[in-house]
This record gives sequence, structure tokens and C-alpha cells, in this order.
Amino acid sequence: MGVVLRQGFKNTIFTYLGFIIGGIYTVLLVPKVFNAHPEHWGTARYLISFALIIVPWAQLSIPNLIIRYFPIFMEKRRRDFMFFVLFWTSLGITISTIVFLLFSNSWFANESNPLITDNKFLILPLFIGFVIFEIASALSKSLLKSTIPVFLREFALRASILFLILLYWYKLIDFETFIVLYSYTYVAIFIILFAYLFYLKALVFKINFKLLFDIEFKVLYIYAAFSILSTGAAMILLNIDTLMINHYLSLKDVAIYGPSIYIASSIMIPSRSLQSIIAPVVAKSWVSNDLSLIKTLYKKSAIAPLTITIFLFLMIWTNIDLVMDYFGKTFGQGKYIILYLGLGNIINIATGINGTIINTSKYYKADLYFQVALVLMTVIMNIIFIPIFGLNGAALATGITLALHNSLKSLFVLYKFKIHPFSLKTIYVLIIGVILFIAIDNMPQIHDLLVSSIVYTVIFSFIYWIIVYFSNISMDINEQIERIIKKVFL
Repeated sequence: MGVVLRQGFKNTIFTYLGFIIGGIYTVLLVPKVFNAHPEHWGTARYLISFALIIVPWAQLSIPNLIIRYFPIFMEKRRRDFMFFVLFWTSLGITISTIVFLLFSNSWFANESNPLITDNKFLILPLFIGFVIFEIASALSKSLLKSTIPVFLREFALRASILFLILLYWYKLIDFETFIVLYSYTYVAIFIILFAYLFYLKALVFKINFKLLFDIEFKVLYIYAAFSILSTGAAMILLNIDTLMINHYLSLKDVAIYGPSIYIASSIMIPSRSLQSIIAPVVAKSWVSNDLSLIKTLYKKSAIAPLTITIFLFLMIWTNIDLVMDYFGKTFGQGKYIILYLGLGNIINIATGINGTIINTSKYYKADLYFQVALVLMTVIMNIIFIPIFGLNGAALATGITLALHNSLKSLFVLYKFKIHPFSLKTIYVLIIGVILFIAIDNMPQIHDLLVSSIVYTVIFSFIYWIIVYFSNISMDINEQIERIIKKVFL
């Protein structure tokens, strides 16, 4: 347990450092550096999104197989299992590369922007790098060596991107050099991890093609088939809006969308941390058939994170005009992108750990159907709203689909297990949020934007937490407030 705790502490540090670095270049630098040529950053985002859609099909769900089955095969058939992994990894990458080379011309036949057509083959190193990393990361984690992959993905990769953006900003490299280095940075960072596995002597295998038809490995194929579809649907969901924005609008709009997404998604951080801790507890509760504990966790996983999430959203909205002013004329069009995505994320948080409950229960296969339904809803909504409302339409489509998706999952959990995450306190905190949002949106500007933002941030922060505390919205939050008060004033 000591090793796990030490690695967990290091991983947390690298994750937050990576988030800060990502925020620096996405929110602070990109709007300034790419102000004259936003399509350059749009190209980088487009290539990444296209590559990530290929990744699940190229990696054949090998990372999920490793996490799930490596502990089972580690003692008796480790060399056979490693050959199985490396064989299918090589085959998946090879087939995906051939398919891309054969069909890339037809895929991009209707693409008129030369920035994409001239750089389309940079998608190859990107998706190959991602596949190598995901598989190597799964092996490393299975060997209880999780710090290096987290360091490389969360910190080293983002620091490298920040460095390249600075080189581009100071005109030390042109765009053509930037986009090539940007793409191959993913390969370089990810291959380092594979080299680390060689150093650990983890890639020891025994060539045995007969084992590919071994009855003991049959369960791996069944699991992989289901997992590929689920992971593929999730990856399409995360990246389809970028491709559709370029299709209906332009690479410039793809670039503008990025910083606003980053800001809107920042309100999800507290919930993500909590859910990663709760998931193993829920899984264990299913084993002991402790539905009462799951019900308690379901409610707690909604109300406390929802309270914090609404506060973060209100603080963003208090400073939204300052942020848009900093972004400038080109990138400062994301006000309502942040609004729609933020509201969608709030509904997501309000519905609690419905996804975790489904995934860890005997109905785990239902998650695939929800993922596929979400992809279809996202595509349909984007087709409807982007041509009408532009970038705001893409955000509105995502916000609506998030709300519908989580509502359906909550109804499924309610139908199957007769539990839900809601209470009167959920209504109270939502009403508090709505009232303060209206107040913030109608406050007159004081002197200038910076002074106004500082003053209103302090005022509304104080008002919000005073109301939350005396409304007794969450015992956990009240305990933390009391602890802070004691440390500061007593």
C-alpha cells in the first residue's frame, strides 16, 4: 500500500502541474500567439481529434485487456500473454496504417483547406504514438509503475507543447516546422515509455502463434470485442465536434472553440477526483450486495460536487467579460460556448455517479448502448445546430446531449436499482445558483473590467458560501468550511 500511496501522491502532483501548464498555453497563450492565424492552431487540434478517433480501432482494446487480465496471466503465462499483446498491437497498428493510406484521399476528398490536406499524413505518427503509449501505460500500471506514464502524459507532453508554442510565438520556427514537431512530439514522448518497459524487462515474451487460438484466451477476444465498441464510441464522442466544426465552419472556428472548452471543463475537476476514489468502493459494494452504501454514495457524489461545480461556474461567469477581453476579437467569441458547455457539465455533475454504478454492476454492457446513443445524439444535434448558430450551436448541441445522456442513465439506474441522487437540497443549490447567476449577469461594471471582476468575485464568493453554509446543503462541505474558519481565525 505504501508504494500505491507514494505513486498516487506523485501522480496527483504531475496531473495538477499538467493541468496548469495546459491552462497556460490553451487559455493564456493560444489566443495571443495564434491571434493572427487561428487556423494554425485549428489545424493542430483537428489532426489530434482525427487521430484519436482512429486510436480505439488501432489498439484493439489491448490496454483494457492488460488492465483486466494481466494480473490473471502474470504468474503462469506471462510470456504467452506478452506475445498476445505485442502480436495484436503490431497487427492493429499495421492494419490501421494501411487502411489510412488506402482511404485517406477519399476521406479528405471534400476538404478544401490546404492546411489539412497538406498535413493529413501527420495523423499517422499521432495515432501510432497514442496507441503505443496507451498500451505501454497499461503495462506499466499493471506492474505498479504508474508514475512514469502519468509524468509523460500529463507533464512532459504538455511542457513540450508549451515550448513549441513559445518557439512559434518568437518566430524561431515557422508553422510548417511547428506542426511537424507538434505531431512527432507525441511519438517521442510515448516511445520513451516503451523504452522504459524494456528497461524494466517487462517486454519478455515467447513466440507461439498457436496460443492465439488457445481456449484460455477466448475470453480475451470476447472482452475486447465489447470494449472496442465502447471505447470507440467514447472517443468519437470526445472528438466529433472538432471535425464537425471544421466541416460546417472553418479551422479558425476549431481554434476558437478550444480555449472555451478548456475553461468550461475546468469546473469538472473536483468531481473527477472524487469519482476516481468512489469507483472502487462502489465495485466492492456490489460484491457484498450493499445497496444502501451505494445509495448513500450516489447522493453524496452528487450534492457536494454539484455545490462546488456551481460555485466554479459562477466565478467563471463573474469574470467572463474580463476573459473575453483578454482573448481579443478573434478568440473572444466563446462567451456562450462556455455558458452552454458549463450548464451541460452542471447537469452531468447533478446526476452523480450513474455511469460508475452501471459499469460496476451486472448491467455493465448497457454502457455501450448509452455511449452509442450519445454519439448519435451528438452528431444529430451538431448537424442541426452548427449551421444555424455556428460555434454556439456546437456548444449547445454538446450541452443538450450531456443533459439527455445523463438523464437517461439516471432513469436506468432508478428503474433497475430504485435509487437516485436527488433530494430537496439539490433543488436548493440549483435555485441558489440560478439567482446568483441572474444577479451576476445584471451587475453594472465598476470602474474597469479588472476592478469589477475582483470586487464581484469577492462579493459573490462570500454570499454563495454563506448561503450554502446556513442552508446546510452538504454536511461534508460545512465541515470543511468550519475547519477552514478554525485554522484561519482561531
